[in-house]
Amino acid sequence: MSSILITIISFILVFMFVVIVHEFGHFLFAKIFKVSVLEFSIGFGPAIFKKKFGETVWKINIIPFGGYVRLKGEDFDESEEDGLYAKPAWQRLLIAFAGPLFSILAAYILFIPIVLNWGVPAVTIGKVIENSPAQEYGLQPGDVIYKLNGKRIFDSYEVTNTVSKGKVVKMEILRNGEIIKKEIPPRISPPEYIFLLDDVKGDINGKIVKINGYKVGIDLKLESGTFVELEDEFGNTISGVLVQYSYVPERPTIGFYYAGFKPVIEKDMHPFKKRDILLKVNNREIDDYISLVNVITALKLSENQVYIDIWGQQIREKIVPLGNNLNVLVLRNGKEIALNLDKKEFLDIVSTPGFFKQESYVIKPKNFFDAISLAIARCNSAAISIWKAFGKLFTTGQGVEQVAGPIGIAVIVGEAAKAGWETILTVVALFTLNLGIFNLLPLPALDGGRIVFSLIEIISRKKVNRKIEAIVHTIGFFILMALAFYFMFSDFSKFF
Repeated sequence: MSSILITIISFILVFMFVVIVHEFGHFLFAKIFKVSVLEFSIGFGPAIFKKKFGETVWKINIIPFGGYVRLKGEDFDESEEDGLYAKPAWQRLLIAFAGPLFSILAAYILFIPIVLNWGVPAVTIGKVIENSPAQEYGLQPGDVIYKLNGKRIFDSYEVTNTVSKGKVVKMEILRNGEIIKKEIPPRISPPEYIFLLDDVKGDINGKIVKINGYKVGIDLKLESGTFVELEDEFGNTISGVLVQYSYVPERPTIGFYYAGFKPVIEKDMHPFKKRDILLKVNNREIDDYISLVNVITALKLSENQVYIDIWGQQIREKIVPLGNNLNVLVLRNGKEIALNLDKKEFLDIVSTPGFFKQESYVIKPKNFFDAISLAIARCNSAAISIWKAFGKLFTTGQGVEQVAGPIGIAVIVGEAAKAGWETILTVVALFTLNLGIFNLLPLPALDGGRIVFSLIEIISRKKVNRKIEAIVHTIGFFILMALAFYFMFSDFSKFF
């Protein structure tokens, strides 16, 4: 079965599950309050399947994005007893709230078998930077960050966010089954520049003193296609056309990399065998996650491109493209074996989900009740992160480039399907959690917007003008559709 077909089938199955769970919440509570459900639809557009059971027409439509239940009287008709707007505001609130509630509950329930079978990946330290607070205070590769300032940690973002505040961090580290407590003061790290240059000329070796004639230390806000010239302390220069640029200002850090993957192979994929250890690709030695990422970066570079990472004034990493013919050295059963591979072939192999062994430590539950506790804590952490992310997205626009539209979601689900059940169940749980929280946002046309109007009626004890409510939801619907199309077209540039 081709990867495209796997992606399509996986997306449709995941999508149907997530939509059915959400809409069933609305359906069930509508039935409880004796509101007639006219349609239960998965997707939009013309129906490819339609069957009537009782008063409800069940439909699967051709466009697999979204779904809905059509309730009697939801066009603000209050004349019929079994219509939505003939019911009290508190009942309409619960019907609107039930969809997000069921989506969120589904995520919590899904995390229980995930935790029972595979445990919880913990935030693990992969590499400690020399002369950093992490090294000075005795952190080691493989340490698990169990708690931070007394709070259980499941997400590296929480660690980064806490450290970035610059205050002394109280850590509880899990090492060899024991909890070790440490208090570590962050230290200000220098600004970091990352450049991906094309059509490169020249070379540099020493400290970087100028970027396009400016002293280092400021964000030059460079755009793709701009000409860039870096100059070192010896007067050497390297220049090229900017493909990618990022700048990270001075910030408090502790000084370690999070764990990622070990250069240990987990799948039999010719010419590699499970448990092979990747040692070297051409002249690049591989001994940890960072060196592995650097090799993959080198594989992705086109001819005459250079990737440069500058830490303060120091060249932290300068990566040039690997040739089309690769000499790959692996350790197999204690014996070094040399393999010759084509660059594209090798890149396809190492990009396969689950090809490399995960470096992160996994916390296993002691029993079923411990699994439930871990699942709730894991889902709570994810829910808080998602809620904060939506808050930043709609108030400051921060993170808009990380939002995936329908195509992006399909690609993510397809990749998860290749990686195995743990990954796909986790993706489904996070997908349905995102859907539930998103629909709680107090925006017109969303369930959260309908909840707001119901609350206004409950508090004021007066009916909201139905015409105004209809106009607000209609405008909101078109805005949401415009956003959906924006992110869909944005997906083309990200994934194709």
